[in-house]
Amino acid sequence: MEKIELINKKFLKKDLILTIAKYQIYYQMALGVLVKETCFDKSEIEKKLKQLQLDIDVENVLNVMIELIDSFYNDDEFDIIFEDNIKINAFLHCLKDFIEKNDDLTNKEKVHASYKEKIMNDSFFDAKMQLHFDDELKHRVTYWEELITEKIADEIKHSALDMVKGKKS
Repeated sequence: MEKIELINKKFLKKDLILTIAKYQIYYQMALGVLVKETCFDKSEIEKKLKQLQLDIDVENVLNVMIELIDSFYNDDEFDIIFEDNIKINAFLHCLKDFIEKNDDLTNKEKVHASYKEKIMNDSFFDAKMQLHFDDELKHRVTYWEELITEKIADEIKHSALDMVKGKKS
């Protein structure tokens, strides 16, 4: 499929909302795991999550989408690659944000390397996380549907098209 066709498809309101919702769930699940597994005082987990105040940056998600389309548009397995990379990018962005914002974390390099390896080897996301993801998806989609109007989705799509067309030159 051509890049322009994929932009037109992936940046339709429905697909855009679904991708952002998925990315946010993956990000939040990764954050929960990172805090839970690196917090020595288990009673402090909720406090730590509130203290970090981490969430996705929608612009970052949109850039990831454009990069994936730009890099893999001609691959026969594009849809699978796209979905896998949305998950991986959300996990990696969460890991990066977590390491940068968590002043209490010791051995940051070791923690980063360990979790990055798990993410890249596909041993981070487990069946329990998949169940949570499935349960949460509808709620996240509803949340984003209230924020992203048809007009906003259309503006985002046109911006993405301009970016992809600009790269051709």
